[in-house]
Amino acid sequence: MTTESDSSLLTPPPDPEHIRSVLSKNMDAYPNPRTVDDSSEDDALYQDPLDGATTTTTTTTTTTVLPKAAVKKGLDDLVSHHQTLHHQSNTQKAFIATADGRSPLASSFSILSAQSPGQSTSESNNLRFRLQDANRSRMGASSLLNGSSSATSLASTRSSTSPGTPSSTDGYHAISTTSTVTTKKRKVRRPTFEPRSSRLDPEMMTKNEDPFRGFHTLFWIVMGAYGLITFDQEWTRVGKAFGGTLFSSFSQDAIILAVSDLGLVLSTGVAYLLIKVISKGDWPWVQSGFFTLHAITMLMKIHSYIAYNGELSEKLIQLKKSEAAYAQIKKDDPKTTDDDSDDSRSENSSQADPTYDRDTTDSPTSDSEQDVNRLHQRLASEVAAALLQDTIPSDSATVNASQLAAEIEELRSDLECQNGELWPANVTVANFFDYLIVPSLIYELQYPRTSRIRPLYVFEKSVATLGTFTLLYLTTEHYIYPVVFDPTISPLRALVLLLIPFMMNYLMIFYIIFECICNAFAELSCFADRNFYEDWWNCVSFDEWARKWNKPVHHFLLRHVYDSSIESFHLSKKNAAFATFFLSSCVHELVMMVVTRKVRLYLFALQMCQLPLIWMGNNKTIRETPRLANAFFWMGMFMGPPLLGVAYCYA
Repeated sequence: MTTESDSSLLTPPPDPEHIRSVLSKNMDAYPNPRTVDDSSEDDALYQDPLDGATTTTTTTTTTTVLPKAAVKKGLDDLVSHHQTLHHQSNTQKAFIATADGRSPLASSFSILSAQSPGQSTSESNNLRFRLQDANRSRMGASSLLNGSSSATSLASTRSSTSPGTPSSTDGYHAISTTSTVTTKKRKVRRPTFEPRSSRLDPEMMTKNEDPFRGFHTLFWIVMGAYGLITFDQEWTRVGKAFGGTLFSSFSQDAIILAVSDLGLVLSTGVAYLLIKVISKGDWPWVQSGFFTLHAITMLMKIHSYIAYNGELSEKLIQLKKSEAAYAQIKKDDPKTTDDDSDDSRSENSSQADPTYDRDTTDSPTSDSEQDVNRLHQRLASEVAAALLQDTIPSDSATVNASQLAAEIEELRSDLECQNGELWPANVTVANFFDYLIVPSLIYELQYPRTSRIRPLYVFEKSVATLGTFTLLYLTTEHYIYPVVFDPTISPLRALVLLLIPFMMNYLMIFYIIFECICNAFAELSCFADRNFYEDWWNCVSFDEWARKWNKPVHHFLLRHVYDSSIESFHLSKKNAAFATFFLSSCVHELVMMVVTRKVRLYLFALQMCQLPLIWMGNNKTIRETPRLANAFFWMGMFMGPPLLGVAYCYA
């Protein structure tokens, strides 16, 4: 059924030139084609009592201004088609009675779109939306087609709207789309700071007329009287107000404590420097990966330095106790210590002289002297046990002076530094700097050293590092990047294409780190132990590979993780091995988290999958055929790196 407003559109068409002139006068008032977004957020934020979430309603209005040429062409087609519809009664009926209930103006545009194949899809869609908007304001469009609108009315309509936003009457030139999105965000509880006073502030208690403010005054009076009484009693008892055992504990190394605490506070400046670097911009994955690996390496070295020196400090305390016990035994019975120190010599003398036993056993004087010696030795043993405490078991009745002397000798050997002195003679700045450049992750008091530095050797390793790194770059740039960043390549095909490039990169990285860099630093620090790796390429299982391909890390995990977990936490060897493997997997995944800035756990999962591979590699059938076991090992090495690359890049 045709409404009144719709029938007004079917009046005889006005002069086309008149329509064009009216529209052309108003085209200059429109800006260049653009899209205006007007987003507003609803201020009514409410707290959902069920889930504690915050609901936010956002309304977005998008207004698109079409190009002038497209608008003119569309209007010309519209006027021409409107004239045709006016003279064709059948088309006019279809124009009025639309099947889908749309308005006549929108239906006419549907016919226009079907009969204009030369018009581009984007222009057709823009014109369709524009006419739909015009249909919603049919009265304004009807008056315009009837020639009743003018440039003055359109300009006044535009001036009443907000700047830069076309009015609703300009439907022939602008499209407005409004969308409302309601989102739920979890409300984060954050601490708030505001000017507040403490509960026991005297001024606030007086100001607020606190009923317990008098007890606050009484408390300090009682505390003053209590202090005077205590000082008087201490002065009467020992002749001074301070100076007891507790005071000596407070005053001992007080200056060193203050300096150490100041250094601790200053060390927090590392966080400021790190944030300052981050604020300059994100690092690429190469810089992030290198810095992370180097930071982990330094942390491992510092942990070993602190842990091993702490162990040496305990050995020094043990040495002092043993020496005190041995000195007490020697003081009580000098002959006993001499006999114990010359135990082997006395035994040989008794075997050489057949009259030795007879003379010592037949003489009654010798028996009494032996009883006295045994008594002195027992008393000395009790004194030594009291001094040693932890060293000598409580159920031990005697102390063998020779064993005590051997223990002292062993402790001195463990505490002996490079210059022959005992610990802590090694705690110097020079020794610490030397440890930093030594290619070892575990700290020792003495390292095997070379006699001199060979500059030509250092130059050779430097050139080898640069050349190998160039090949590493070319392989990555030409064979890896084009595959992992091509979305048309399937993951399976990418895995096949990356097998050889990743293996080449793996071998080159191994050569750069363990053959070039480690040997160069070993030469600079005169470090003579160059056993940074073994023949891992001949491995028949992954546990053997873990022990051989990276000896510095293996030594660190063996001392500070595996052995420490057994000694400190009393783990079994199997559980200690699992804990070591788990920690290594977590550190490797940490590097990938920093590089990719995502938590994927792909490397962690694949490294933990080595545990069943180790079990399979230890199978009797595989172990009895070393070539098959080695082939099984190399298959895992070939598949692991490209699988990780595909997983992280395609994620």
